[in-house]
Amino acid sequence: MQRAHVWATLLLVQLFAAPPTAAVAATAGEVDVIVSRPDPTQAQTPAHKRLSVHGFFNLVKRTAASLTGYALPLTKCEKWSLPRDKLDAVKRAAARRGLLVTELGPGWDHVFQPTPPDLNIGGKQRSMIDLASTSRATTGVKIMSGPAPSMLEYALTKDAKAPAGGEAPKLTVALNDQTVLTIARSSVAIKPNLCIWRGEVEQTGGLVTLMWWPNGQMAGTVQDRGKIFSIRHMGGQFYAVVEMSAERMPQEHASLPAQLRGGDPNLRDDPLVQQGDASLLHRLVTAARPSLPAAAAPKPASPPAKVAATSKASPAGKDVVIDVIVAYTKKAAGNYGDVKRELVDLAIEEANHSFRMSNIDSIKLRLVHAYQTDYVEAGEHFQHLWRFADRGDGYMDEIHGLRDKYRADVAVLIVDDAAGCGLSTRVYADAEEAFAVVHHECAAASYSLAHEIGHIIGARHELALDKNMTPFPYGHGFVNGSKWRDIMSYKVSCGGCPRLPVWSSPNVLVKGEAAGTAELDNARVILEQGARVAAFR
Repeated sequence: MQRAHVWATLLLVQLFAAPPTAAVAATAGEVDVIVSRPDPTQAQTPAHKRLSVHGFFNLVKRTAASLTGYALPLTKCEKWSLPRDKLDAVKRAAARRGLLVTELGPGWDHVFQPTPPDLNIGGKQRSMIDLASTSRATTGVKIMSGPAPSMLEYALTKDAKAPAGGEAPKLTVALNDQTVLTIARSSVAIKPNLCIWRGEVEQTGGLVTLMWWPNGQMAGTVQDRGKIFSIRHMGGQFYAVVEMSAERMPQEHASLPAQLRGGDPNLRDDPLVQQGDASLLHRLVTAARPSLPAAAAPKPASPPAKVAATSKASPAGKDVVIDVIVAYTKKAAGNYGDVKRELVDLAIEEANHSFRMSNIDSIKLRLVHAYQTDYVEAGEHFQHLWRFADRGDGYMDEIHGLRDKYRADVAVLIVDDAAGCGLSTRVYADAEEAFAVVHHECAAASYSLAHEIGHIIGARHELALDKNMTPFPYGHGFVNGSKWRDIMSYKVSCGGCPRLPVWSSPNVLVKGEAAGTAELDNARVILEQGARVAAFR
């Protein structure tokens, strides 16, 4: 082993000591590179000759004092700056050590590239594309190719620690053959196994969220000019970019089931659409059912013993954590390569981002468990919801034991049913009715998972749709003319304006304009009632 290291050092000394040719001298200067270790399953270098990336840096540094670099924390690769006339020597020496040196060329900040027209895809990938293509909201699906994980980490995290006030780093994101956007970064969060990148589209200000994991997997949403682009990983370096029309996205809440609509075909008094509250209708339906035998009747809830209800209600300034369990159907999961990461984690993160944007960042959702239920979707959102929430009805009864096991305060079922974006049991639900159903396309892209949990906490729609003043007269959404609406408001109230991830509040400014008033303050509801929900389990 010592001989190999000595030989490599001598090789570098010889290569670096060689005088540069006239052609090399003409291109003198520094070059930026990414040094990485290829996939070990494809490595050609014998194990005894391999060297870590940082070990190789130390080796090169002995003969190139001007070499500088730093580690990329997630992929464990490194970004180096070295003299251009040493680049070829470093590449050859790296190859002998099982390492790859990639020059950062002009396109280092480009996230996606078109794929070959003859790309061969598998059955699972074809199924994903077919499902996305048949959605009413979908206006196009394009398969794109992403960069290597180390290159993407550098693009996402470059200058992450730079002081505020400078020019925001930018990415160029090709979403299809016609749509190539320049996106300026607004924030980046680097966690032990995850990077969350946020930005705004230049010219339009459309919001962008990208979540990236060090294995190269990425998911996210891009909003631009009335369109929502959903980024879904197809495996390897390939992604499906699903283009959806915001106008054609489902209404927030599905309407009354047809058999219960009665003489109101225009839904003027539909409590599901106007209030997002399914409890009154549930009582009527339940009362009309034949009595069940005692052995088959739903049993009352018996949550596990726990400390007092105030145990999760933290003092002022402390985090209030609402634990969430998410079930998803096989039908919904079929739209994604990894539904847990690409949809569930993304929707939870978007909800938490909305709290941060609304100055109520002490409130947090925490995913405690996600699983695929064997429920086969049939009926409408109202049926999905109460089959999920009711006990002893033969539908998804496992959720109640799992909710107790993981001490989940709120349970959410994700379905593939575009009749609506979602529905919760009631506004200001108690511990036994803290359930909601959400359509997969809306969960993150329209912030509908956050919207439904907002109902459970006690938040209502805008007054134009819901004039109910209980439980909190100030607990309503806010619409800013035809410019934008908050997370609890409907697009019908503003002519289809975009929904922003903020909760109504006079203390929140969006481009200098207040997002609410003292009479329209759902952020106050969330802040005051979050601890109540966080104590459900």
